[in-house]
Amino acid sequence: MKKIFSFLFISVWTICNAQTYSLEELQKKFKSENYKKKVLLEFQKSIEHLEEKPILYEYIPGEVIAWSLMDGQFLLNSMFLIKNDTLMEIDALPKDDAFLSKLNSYVPEKSKFIYRPELWTLPAVKKLANKSYLIKVNVKSYNPRPYEPSPDILTYCLEYTTKDFKKFRLIRLKNAKSEKWIKV
Repeated sequence: MKKIFSFLFISVWTICNAQTYSLEELQKKFKSENYKKKVLLEFQKSIEHLEEKPILYEYIPGEVIAWSLMDGQFLLNSMFLIKNDTLMEIDALPKDDAFLSKLNSYVPEKSKFIYRPELWTLPAVKKLANKSYLIKVNVKSYNPRPYEPSPDILTYCLEYTTKDFKKFRLIRLKNAKSEKWIKV
């Protein structure tokens, strides 16, 4: 019973003492003329449960914002698209098998990539002239024994595009140790 009470007390204390950004801090961090108060308050709500203040990102002012926080060994992050003064959570990392199959067709057989958050870096997002989004990310191939170094474990730089953050198209990739890009 004491353990349950202690756990509940620590949980409530953590939530009560969680740090968040004030509306004024968010307005200073982001170019406030690009955001309605409603959007910033929704964004603020997305970080209110965190124990520490996250790092904030403004990828495309007035359109794509995000936050990230290293919590122990886990990276927590959320990215948002702003449309019609509404904040929509998006994922800039693909999750479909077709994308992964295409990516793996360009790498050695022993160096396959999988979808695990710790293998993918935070994405960088840029808007293109055709209104699609260019996403740049680094990804490490899967290692079933992560504490044993292996020459088969590779890191690749990827560039892919999306219009809706649901379907992604691989544009080019390269081994991080190489200067030469491979166009897809």
